Amino acid sequence: MTELAASPLFIRLEVEALEDLHTGTGTGSGDIDALVQRDRHGRPVIRVSHFKGLLREAGMDLVSFGKATKEELNHLLGTPGSTRGALRMTSLRVSAGGATLVWGSTKRVDGGRAPEEDTLRFVEHVAAGTRFLAQLRLADASLQPLLERLLNRVDRIGGERNRGSGLVKLDWQPITINPGQSLTNATGTRLRLVLRNLEPLCLPATGHPGNLIRSHSFIRGQTLRGALIAWAIHNGRPDSLALFERVSVGDALPLPEGTSVVDTVLPIPLSILTEKPRADGPDIPWWAGRSPAAPEFDRLDKEPMTDEKPKRPGAHEYLCRSGDTGPWLRYNPTMSVRLRNATPERDSGKDANLFSMEEIAEDTRFQAELRFDDEATARDFLGAFAPLLCGGDWLGIGRAGQPAIVESVGVVQGQDPGTTTFTDDWTLTLVSDLIVRGESLGFLDDLDIDRLCALAGVEQQAAWVIDKKAVESEAIHGFNAVSGLQRAPALALRRGSCWRIKGPGSAMLARLLADKSALGERVREGCGRFLIDAQPVAEIGRRKPPKADPPTNRREELLAIARQLSGKIKTGGPSLSQLQWLRERALAAETDGQLDALLNEITTAPQRRPQGGKAWSAFQPLKLKEELGRLSNPGEKRQLISYLVQWRVPFEKENRG
Repeated sequence: MTELAASPLFIRLEVEALEDLHTGTGTGSGDIDALVQRDRHGRPVIRVSHFKGLLREAGMDLVSFGKATKEELNHLLGTPGSTRGALRMTSLRVSAGGATLVWGSTKRVDGGRAPEEDTLRFVEHVAAGTRFLAQLRLADASLQPLLERLLNRVDRIGGERNRGSGLVKLDWQPITINPGQSLTNATGTRLRLVLRNLEPLCLPATGHPGNLIRSHSFIRGQTLRGALIAWAIHNGRPDSLALFERVSVGDALPLPEGTSVVDTVLPIPLSILTEKPRADGPDIPWWAGRSPAAPEFDRLDKEPMTDEKPKRPGAHEYLCRSGDTGPWLRYNPTMSVRLRNATPERDSGKDANLFSMEEIAEDTRFQAELRFDDEATARDFLGAFAPLLCGGDWLGIGRAGQPAIVESVGVVQGQDPGTTTFTDDWTLTLVSDLIVRGESLGFLDDLDIDRLCALAGVEQQAAWVIDKKAVESEAIHGFNAVSGLQRAPALALRRGSCWRIKGPGSAMLARLLADKSALGERVREGCGRFLIDAQPVAEIGRRKPPKADPPTNRREELLAIARQLSGKIKTGGPSLSQLQWLRERALAAETDGQLDALLNEITTAPQRRPQGGKAWSAFQPLKLKEELGRLSNPGEKRQLISYLVQWRVPFEKENRG
């Protein structure tokens, strides 16, 4: 057991960078070989995995000194690949500063100080003076002294710590989390939860991940249900587990960025097709063209606009709208791929494990619907989970237990199916994956009219037919936290699958299905939810910028200028070490004044040092100064000098043999 029933302790952690530090992505861009980690807004960030790794390393030192036990350390930080620890935290995000700079370095030849060929690397660093903030949640207050001892031992963060980089200062203090809302008015049998993840989420879409772990872009109902059950167990509310026998926890679907709540959100129906991209000319490949504008509407009764087979929507596309008559918005949640390097435990003899994870960006909002058998169950649920639902505690999502909070709870005012008017031409659209078996208990990969009638409990009529359909299947995987084993996968009809049913009297079939909240198996986990006649017939919009000419690549322009300047340098110019000195000084300059001082230094070098300054005379510094005068951005000025050195180095190597 990693958490106690007592109220958790929340801590505010502030980290100040006293020296430049680098927390790498493992990738580079342009002339920078190693970039720093950044959040969804492009700001530098120190990930939880790295910081907790530093805490574990400090803890292993205490264990080796006999000042702590391994059991205490595992209780605090968890056992790698097994149980969670009592400590959860958010990533360290920038609160002040956040500027970055680039440092270059080379490997020295053996027995000398000369740089070794082809070893020049440029690494991005977060500038000294940057402040980071994070929140920590400690489930067991008795572990606070051990946590503080570990924090006191963390003095450096990031790469190259053994060479003096990343010196930091840590400061922390307990804080109080105040609930954000009251639940007194939330009464009904259908509640809408809006969640926000504080950390990126990787929710594996396969039971057999490779080097890249693909993630769902939504939180499955079974995952959300398991997170709620785990919260109840670890917070001393085991009696509330019986409530989950009378509640269905739906999928938490992502909302567009900047949106807090909508009336309807659903996976995009598979019948909504779009034309493939078209190039603007015969000499341009098709993939460089722009996708045609989204159609005004699309239904199962709409024929493709071209003879070419159109594209079906992607796995991470959704539709949402506010109200019953507003336009539908088509969107994708923000997702990215992060490179991970799992460092093995000390003295384990194992090698580091390099892999990549697809993640849903932090601060994404998700909307989920909980359906209760009666209002009494809903009231009991609100009472048992009030600290969590009011925003006063975190919810651990997924196997890693990434923190999320409940931002709002509202009542869904659904229309009574008995008052809905159905016609003899209607559509059935899956909002979540449907698990249904055939007569031989095998999983079905499609629905026919016989199976629909059996699900509705009505005898099939000969005139009822499925006119058109768009169907896909998908395997549902899972993990049993009690046994520590994977659940047996189940084949499901994929969310977004849809069917068009026609025939005299088929409206009765639609009415009988509408009386059911879900179909098939595992409905308590949100499977089998559907909508009737939900195919969008209003305008569908996309959050896309207006069509415009391709933006000018500023880097290419600077490279062209640098190439021209390089060609004007006379023979006998600066040496390789002088060129490297110039580039390092230019990249380290933060103001125009510092760049001007650097240019004046190389311009006056022939007068100040008659022998050593001749090379700078051949460099034509005045022409460089003239080009820099046409630029207003200090970053572009630094980049131009860097590119000029890059262009010139090969010539100097060739001329000097």
